[in-house]
Amino acid sequence: MAANSSSRLEDKAEFEVSFVEDLRQRWLRSPTPREIMVDDDLKDAAVQTTSTLTVRIPFARDDVVCSWAFEVTTQGKKYLTNLSLSLDSHRENFAIKSIFGESVCYSSADSQHFVAPADLSLKNKKPCVRTYLVEIEFKTSVSGTFCQDVIFGFNKGPAIRRQLCVDVVLPEDLNRLEAAREYLLYLSQHSSNQPKTPIVPFNSPFVPERDSREDRLCEIYPKPEIDTFFLTHTTLKQTALDPKNYRRRLHELVTIEEMARREQIARYNEVTELRLSNNYILASDTDGSTVAKYAAPGELFVQLPLGREISEDTKSGRLVLRSCNSLLVQKITFGEDRTTRPTLGDCIFEAHIEDKCNHAIYARLSKECVTHLNLVPESNVKMHVQFVMNRTPFCEWRRAIDALPDTRLVFPPSGMQRRNSETKFEWSQDWTVTLNDCQLNERQKEAVAVMMAPIAERLPPVLILGPFGTGKTSTIAQALRILLVNDRTSRVILCTHSNSAADLYVKEFFDVWYKETSDERLKPLRIYYKGRVRNTVHPIVREYCPSDAQGRFRDPTSEDMATCGLVISTLATSSCLASLDYDPTHIIVDEAAQALECEALACLALATERTRLVLAGDQMQLAPEVYSDLARERGLGTSLLERIHLTYEPKHPCRIQLCRNYRAHASIVKLTSDLFYQGEIESGATLPRHPVLAPLTFYACEGMVMQGSNSTGYYNNDEAYQIAERVTELRRNWPTEQWGPYGEGSIGVLAHYAEQVLRIRSELRKRRLFNVSVERVLNVQGKQFTAVFISIVRTRHCSRHSAERQLSDYGFLTNARLLNTAVTRAKSLVAVVGDPVALLTIGSCRQLWHRYLSSAKVHGMDQRELQQLLNRVPEEENAPALNPLAKEFVPRTGTQKENPYWIEYVPMPINYPVIHCTVGDTGGGVL
Repeated sequence: MAANSSSRLEDKAEFEVSFVEDLRQRWLRSPTPREIMVDDDLKDAAVQTTSTLTVRIPFARDDVVCSWAFEVTTQGKKYLTNLSLSLDSHRENFAIKSIFGESVCYSSADSQHFVAPADLSLKNKKPCVRTYLVEIEFKTSVSGTFCQDVIFGFNKGPAIRRQLCVDVVLPEDLNRLEAAREYLLYLSQHSSNQPKTPIVPFNSPFVPERDSREDRLCEIYPKPEIDTFFLTHTTLKQTALDPKNYRRRLHELVTIEEMARREQIARYNEVTELRLSNNYILASDTDGSTVAKYAAPGELFVQLPLGREISEDTKSGRLVLRSCNSLLVQKITFGEDRTTRPTLGDCIFEAHIEDKCNHAIYARLSKECVTHLNLVPESNVKMHVQFVMNRTPFCEWRRAIDALPDTRLVFPPSGMQRRNSETKFEWSQDWTVTLNDCQLNERQKEAVAVMMAPIAERLPPVLILGPFGTGKTSTIAQALRILLVNDRTSRVILCTHSNSAADLYVKEFFDVWYKETSDERLKPLRIYYKGRVRNTVHPIVREYCPSDAQGRFRDPTSEDMATCGLVISTLATSSCLASLDYDPTHIIVDEAAQALECEALACLALATERTRLVLAGDQMQLAPEVYSDLARERGLGTSLLERIHLTYEPKHPCRIQLCRNYRAHASIVKLTSDLFYQGEIESGATLPRHPVLAPLTFYACEGMVMQGSNSTGYYNNDEAYQIAERVTELRRNWPTEQWGPYGEGSIGVLAHYAEQVLRIRSELRKRRLFNVSVERVLNVQGKQFTAVFISIVRTRHCSRHSAERQLSDYGFLTNARLLNTAVTRAKSLVAVVGDPVALLTIGSCRQLWHRYLSSAKVHGMDQRELQQLLNRVPEEENAPALNPLAKEFVPRTGTQKENPYWIEYVPMPINYPVIHCTVGDTGGGVL
């Protein structure tokens, strides 16, 4: 009898756990998650409590105890069937103390789950209102942050979730928490609040509609507000992530980062006059091109003059350029005598940003907005304007955090690490047949061997660390080739941070192997964002992308995945796989050091305990920018690869360090090794140098930094001309005997600013040089060129004060990772064109440039002349010096939201056409 009772209890426990896991899986994979689980009330079910869900309690020597009393109300034929505490962490601190309701009387001191009696459905056939009283209890004897999710399940419809958090704080930490809250309050005061006035979404047949999935994500993860945000003391106090509160802490850090970015963008909010028009023309000062745009019938364009310029140099400027695609506009109406208090319009309208210039924004107003506000072209209208940040990345990160199946995937148990620390993974000679003529060194063979280890053997994440040119991409591709050919049951997801790196795997490896062998296992499925314009993707890559009948990219289906052995995607687009039935045996993340940890989690939603995780990357390459100092210090800016790397011993078999460079000339390898990698890289190949030019070359050129009237970046005409001349000379005297025939990847020209890229392209077109790649440094990770020319753009007239205090980003003068990325794109020649005085006196990269100039052949300035110029440079000023080339200062308009009528309007210059004329003999004038 006792045995049968025990068996029934075990079956019941399994059912209760399966309810939570089944609900979680359905919620994560559903295209409409709100149909599975919600955090608010439903029409026919509500969960109310008079207590706050987040509690902060000062810690004393006595045990801390608190509880929550929930009242659950259902209507009609709906009734409560399940109640569960779903999080494994801190399970010992929370308990369902009691449940009382119709046909339910349940009390237990330590239960985690409740399942309604089997005959309850027979008793609840009649429609009525049912009420249940639920008590959840919390106990602890130590300080810390404790989290738990309470899931209320019903016989039909979505479940309701309530998220509990108890922050038990030591008395000495209370002051720090209060200071942090004041900081967050400061951010919220300077950012736009959630408007109470209804917002009319933008709608136009000439602007693509938002992805419905993005709208659903923003609904699930609404914009955080300071009133509801709860900052825990463990997030504030601990600088390292830990498995106990991993999800909670990442959510908090992402929230802090989002609030910091909103504050930066809100600096551009203002009350100002907008100019309405049917059309506008923008002329480019960099390449001479013009763009004319005409409004659709019923729509209008607005020109928004800015109180502060948009620049690539500043954090707020970069955010507006990269993260803002829309505005919120609200009309302000004045009385007839101008003394009556102005009033705000009854609606806020969303407007689509068309173009961003340094001192103005051009946006499109919808037909609904124009009609409702009675707007007419060629007139001015006063409005309150708010910039809207794209929240989709934050919602994707939050979704990835919640979708992580098990924190042990990213926090390998110490027992597993110790157990595998002495394991040796041997290279199999059978794999040599698959590789054909490909030669791998010993370290690369170790990487392949550990990736090929049987899936039944549980391993912590495999790290493949390697600077530029050490063969990370080739090693991963060859390992996948062996895996797919030798194990016909393997299923691989390969993710990269950039599209260029993902395309490289297709073009350079799997397209070649598939067409050589016709083996379907080597045919990749390349997933592109479905909004990407098709003709911007390489023709070879397009062959492997799922497309609809109109030729547009689409998300993969279960049918696409059924026979697919290899899926290639970026981390950003890999989230579309979460709803598919696909169990990967291997997940590989290349460029893992270039992604935030929450970004890298996106591809782990389908992982199981048997999935082999491989992270590859170079920690010294470009990393994403984190705008909140608090979030950065608490680990948000640290990649998943870097964090796990710090937990492994140097000789751990799952940590493979590739150090032999096969791609670059020995001089380039030595320089970059000494500058960025503590001398760990060694040259593995003998690449010929140019017969005349040194592998490291520098051309002195000061020039003048310019900014176009509509530009947000900068350009330097003298540098563009100098580079064009040097490229022409190199192309004319291309050393075919040493470097082989000239081709697509022979010469690359890199600059930090898009405006300089356009200027250089224009100069090269004048010389009919069309087969030279000219790009921004941000777009070339994973690419390589025989010869690389680098344009510095900025000169000695930059503010040293701003550079030293990291107030401005001057590209190659202040960003060491940017410099590293640029230099390491070259195989045989690095030629830098710039102002040597600026390189040696401004920014945090001064010492790096000193080493470069000491190793390079310098043209255009001898050492004596350079030293004389350096001697004239004064000591760093305490305050920024006045720039004689700076534009005229224009005061900024006010940005208050609640009472815009208290703001004194300051007229802003608007770039209207100006008529110039001469007035007879009385003198000249301008009208």
